[in-house]
Amino acid sequence: MTLIDRTAYPKFKQFPDPKELAELYTPTETEIKLVKTRTKSHEGFLCFMVMLKSFERLGYFPHPELVPIAVIKHLRSYLKLQDWVKAIPSERQRYNYQNAIREYLGVKQYDKPAQRLIAIAIAVSAEVKDHPADLINVAIEELVKERYELPAFSTLDRLVDHIRASVNNRLFSRISTGLSQVEQIYLDQLLSADALESTATLNLLKSPPKSATLSGVRQLQTKFDALMTFGDAKRLLASIARTKIRYFAAQGRALDISEFQDINLPKRRTLLLCLLYEAQIKTRDHLVEMFLKRILKIQNNAKLRLKELRDKHLTETSELLATFAEVLKVSKEATCATLRRGWLLIAVV
Repeated sequence: MTLIDRTAYPKFKQFPDPKELAELYTPTETEIKLVKTRTKSHEGFLCFMVMLKSFERLGYFPHPELVPIAVIKHLRSYLKLQDWVKAIPSERQRYNYQNAIREYLGVKQYDKPAQRLIAIAIAVSAEVKDHPADLINVAIEELVKERYELPAFSTLDRLVDHIRASVNNRLFSRISTGLSQVEQIYLDQLLSADALESTATLNLLKSPPKSATLSGVRQLQTKFDALMTFGDAKRLLASIARTKIRYFAAQGRALDISEFQDINLPKRRTLLLCLLYEAQIKTRDHLVEMFLKRILKIQNNAKLRLKELRDKHLTETSELLATFAEVLKVSKEATCATLRRGWLLIAVV
């Protein structure tokens, strides 16, 4: 998926269906009257109408050759024009028709004030958002709200790229300046290929958690201890939005040591700090998760053992009760026999 596809920048559908053509590209009576008053020929009539309906759909004037043939055929058919009537205006016609359409729709042409307007909106959003598509959408929303014509997508892309880089460079410089010498050395050492086993490294930051075995828990605890020798990284990132931290961490996770070395020092240390912070959080969460899994396993094993003991004791108890029942039966029979003999003796006497 290209960048433009991830934004809200309007585009033509190359093969619109009949329903879409009828809903989006059928001119109203008011529009037909407007176009008739501004044109003198069938060709001008069609060109103006194509430009008007295209602008209403897109919010900008596309090159005439980029308008889908299906749209032109639909308008030509609805306006009852011959097939030979062309829809490509001259440069002078385009200029005049564009001004007339802007006036009719109450839309302002994209200019320097519009650029300053969206530059401010992009700069504010870039403090929180980082993906170019999100920032381009902010610019589009602001232009539409203020009734401005949209510029070419490449114009928005270049502006967003410039402002985003400026905002991020300020963030990188601010974070890097706030690091102590010990913290700088720690972060630089993450990229060392010959670091000690007990020292945190880039590979350690990226390593996934082990299984929830006792050895896995011990290894994860060792990793967490190594990461926490830096201290709490959160306090150094307090001025950065959480969304930016996640993005910088993801960016750092995608780089290897040699790629990190090609990045300027403030950005490198900031990416490593964000990656370290994310690793601290995830490692702690995994430790808790593993601990809970271990406790749950112990609890389940205890339940199984308790059931086994109950079943075993139940069997023994059943056997004892059966034996006791036999004893009672024999005792009862013996008692009855004794009583009978006693009654016989009484009767004889």
